[in-house]
Amino acid sequence: MTAHAPIAAPAGEAATLADLMRLAALAGTRLVPPRAPLDAAVTSIVLADADAPAEAGALLVAPEPPAEVPAGCVAVLCRAAPPRGVGVPALVLPPGAAWGEVIAALASAVTGGGAQAAAARARAGLRAPLVEGRGHAGIAEAAATMLGTPVAILDEYLDVRGAHGLDAEQEAFLAEAIVRARGHGPASVMGPFVEERMPGVRRDAITGPAGPVGVLVAWLGDPLSPVERGIVTEVCEAAVMERAREEVVTATESRLRGDLIEELMAGEAVSRESIVRRARHLGADLSDGAVALIGTLQDPHTEGRLITDPRLVRRFLQQARAAIDLHWPRSLVDWNEGRLLALLPPAGRGAGGDPTREEIEAQAFTLGKRLLGATRATVPGLALTLALSRYTPEPERLGVALDESRLALSIGERLGRIGEVVTFEETGTYKLLFQIFADRPEELIAFYDQTIAPLVRYDEQYQTELVGTLSTYLGNDCNLAATASTLYTHRHTVRYRLDRIAELSGLDIGRTDDREKLSLGLKAMRLLGRRVAVPAGKAARRKAS
Repeated sequence: MTAHAPIAAPAGEAATLADLMRLAALAGTRLVPPRAPLDAAVTSIVLADADAPAEAGALLVAPEPPAEVPAGCVAVLCRAAPPRGVGVPALVLPPGAAWGEVIAALASAVTGGGAQAAAARARAGLRAPLVEGRGHAGIAEAAATMLGTPVAILDEYLDVRGAHGLDAEQEAFLAEAIVRARGHGPASVMGPFVEERMPGVRRDAITGPAGPVGVLVAWLGDPLSPVERGIVTEVCEAAVMERAREEVVTATESRLRGDLIEELMAGEAVSRESIVRRARHLGADLSDGAVALIGTLQDPHTEGRLITDPRLVRRFLQQARAAIDLHWPRSLVDWNEGRLLALLPPAGRGAGGDPTREEIEAQAFTLGKRLLGATRATVPGLALTLALSRYTPEPERLGVALDESRLALSIGERLGRIGEVVTFEETGTYKLLFQIFADRPEELIAFYDQTIAPLVRYDEQYQTELVGTLSTYLGNDCNLAATASTLYTHRHTVRYRLDRIAELSGLDIGRTDDREKLSLGLKAMRLLGRRVAVPAGKAARRKAS
């Protein structure tokens, strides 16, 4: 006899002979003998085949009554009653019963009954982690228990959101597979991961109403049994529900965070008590003030192009929030109009007492560098630019801190510092010039024309380096020897260039007032986005050195 894909169903969940007799397709079927017991479980359907191995819990389908039945057979389905008893009940079909309809109904009852029961059990087992808010980790644990195998739940970027039962070898295998898939680029990581040949490792796409939202990974062989398929389906549904719950929570908290930050940035009068109370509801502690952080995610190869792709933004925010939660807990983090906004409260009292302003600002700068590193690993090819305010101890003045970070970011972007951390303190006189540029740009342009523009035109016409020499000389506190060393040139050459600068600009770099004008002129040039092209040969020599 040949098995028809036998299915092992959990005890008490397999269809019985009584269940089969109640099928509509078997209406009118007679039981021989009439009082035969119907409580035997049917776990497989087999066809009459003298050469097939015996199978337990089998329903033998034989058009002609068999003379005897194989071991493991619990009943016979045939068109006529056996001439004599065969030791098991016989289900005798009525005249005109169609085999196609009968076999389809039996297959559904025998192979689907266990799956349906398993699915129902899975739904009940997954209810607890969903209701208790145990997240994807709780779902993965329940799934591993029900399937009896290690399980991992990944999001659409292949970040592991929950896993249970994996040993070190399996964790390494999964990590390597993720790296390979990510080599195809952020737009296609799920496809290569699911399609790659991995014997013994199932990968099922988790699909929500808007499309794929993740992957369920289970160490199971192919094909899945109906029972396993029922459990896998329910686990994927639970993961979709958890994702939807997370998005609702995130959206609600984001709206509340955004409302508070927007009120502060708008300069609305918000009391200290209100700020502290509302922040605490969001898990942040602003009672001792904070450092404000603002950042933008950009394509460094396309000037001014901010990243708004929701998939990339979601992935970036997941990693940014995780890094901030780890290194600076109790912060207030939000994403608003393409910008990352955060208020970073000072850490609690340590062994050396309360941290100083300088220590808090240094810690914030270190956090910024960590965020840059995490971004490069999370969304390769994109650049995060961050700006930090000074530490503001008064909660009611955090709007000023946000203004400082916003101004520092604008200045940093004007200066071409994409992918860096810019602090308000280091912007110096740029702050004053930027305000002039914002309010009266024509005045800043006129100042640039009167100071540095003649040097720029001369450099471009004669392939010289007057602007670069001036910047280096001022940066070295007007030290001739240090400037010559930095530029890899002779001091006499530097002196000649300084004289030429004086002739072209009409400003003597040896005089304090004129030196200040030249310094401000350089800053005006940078804020205006003016650049001097370095001669190709000199650029190559600089790179080689």
